[in-house]
Amino acid sequence: TMSAVAPRALSALTRAPHTAHHASRRTHVRARTVSPTLQGLGQLRDVSRRATDGDDGNEEKPRFVPAHERKTLSKILPDQLLEGGVLLKDAPEEWRTSFTGFLSFEFMSVRVADMPGLRVLNIDPPVFTVDNFLSAMECDTLVASAEACGGLAMSAIGGANNENIRTSRTVALNSHGLESHATKKAILKRAEYLLPAVEGLSAKDDAFRAPKAGEKKWSFELPQVAHYSGGEFFKAHEDGFPIAVAADKGYQRRATILVYLNDVEQGGATRFEHLGVEVQPKKGKALVFFPSSAACMPDARTLHTATPAVDGHEKWVSQLWVASSTPPVPTPEELEEENKVKAAKAEYAKLPRAQRREMEKAEKKAAKKKNASNGGRK
Repeated sequence: TMSAVAPRALSALTRAPHTAHHASRRTHVRARTVSPTLQGLGQLRDVSRRATDGDDGNEEKPRFVPAHERKTLSKILPDQLLEGGVLLKDAPEEWRTSFTGFLSFEFMSVRVADMPGLRVLNIDPPVFTVDNFLSAMECDTLVASAEACGGLAMSAIGGANNENIRTSRTVALNSHGLESHATKKAILKRAEYLLPAVEGLSAKDDAFRAPKAGEKKWSFELPQVAHYSGGEFFKAHEDGFPIAVAADKGYQRRATILVYLNDVEQGGATRFEHLGVEVQPKKGKALVFFPSSAACMPDARTLHTATPAVDGHEKWVSQLWVASSTPPVPTPEELEEENKVKAAKAEYAKLPRAQRREMEKAEKKAAKKKNASNGGRK
C-alpha cells in the first residue's frame, strides 16, 4: 500500500519564503503557504507535479513520483549551503521530523541522535555530511597503514582498470594486514549506528557476502582506501548500478559513505553535477548519500565527480557501500499479470474524469453493501 508519508514530508521540507513557480503544458507547481517555523529552510525546485486530464481542464490531486523517476530537486537555500549546510540538530522540529521521515520512506532510515555534526546539503536527493565521523588519530593511522601496506593499485571500475575515468590508487581493507584495522572497525561500527537497517551486520559471518535477489539481505561491500595524488581524479559517475546490472547481480547499492582521511586545501572536492553541491575534504568528515531508492532503483540525480587535487596536494578517502537484495525476479506468469494490471490502469486513466468518479462511487457503494451484508465484518 502506498503511504502518503513521503509526499507530506517532502512538502513540509520544501516550504520556503521564495517558492519557485514553474508551469508547462502537463506540469504545474503551486505556491505554498509558509509555516513560520520553516522560513528559510529549503526551496522548492519543481517538486510537486499536477497532471491535467485534457478533457475538462481540471487538475487532479498531485501524483506521487518515486525518487528514481523524479527529474526535480529540492535544495536548501544558497546562503545555507555557503554556511556548510543545515545543521540538523538546530533545525525546527517539524523540519527535522519531515526530513528523517522522508529518508525512511524513500531511501533508508537514519539515526540522528548523538550526531551533532550532521549537516544537510541537499534535501532531495538527500545529501548530508557528518563532522567528526572519525577522529584525527583514526584517520592518520589508516592512512599510514594503507601507504605502508604495499597494496595500493590502480583503482578498478566494474572489475576493469579504466585510466580514462579514474586515476587514483585503491586498496581493499581485507588484505595486506588491513583486515582487522581498528579504523576499519570504527567505520563499520559508526555506519551501523547511522543506518539502523544494518545495525550489528559487521558481526555476522556473511556481512560482506553479496546478497541474492529476493533474499531480503543487507551487506557491506568491502571498505576501501583510495589515494589521489595531485592532478588525479574520478570523472562523473553514479554509484548505483543500472537496472539491468543490479538485476543480474541480485543486489543494489543503497548508501554511500565516503570518509575523508585528510584535509585537502586546494581541489579534491566531491562535486554533485546536478545539485550544485561541492564537498571539500576535511579530515574525519563523512559524506553520505543514497545511490538508489528503497525500491533498489538507481537515482541518476546523484551523479558525482571526484575533482582533481591541485598539484602538490593529495587526497585520502575511505569508501563504504551498503547494499541490499533486489526484489525477487518475477515469473513469466507474474509478469503477464502485472502487465494486465498496468494496461487496465492505463485504460482507466483515459476515461473522462466524470466517468471515473461515477465508477468510484459505484465501487464504494458496492463495498458498503457487501460490508453490511457481512454484519459489518470486513
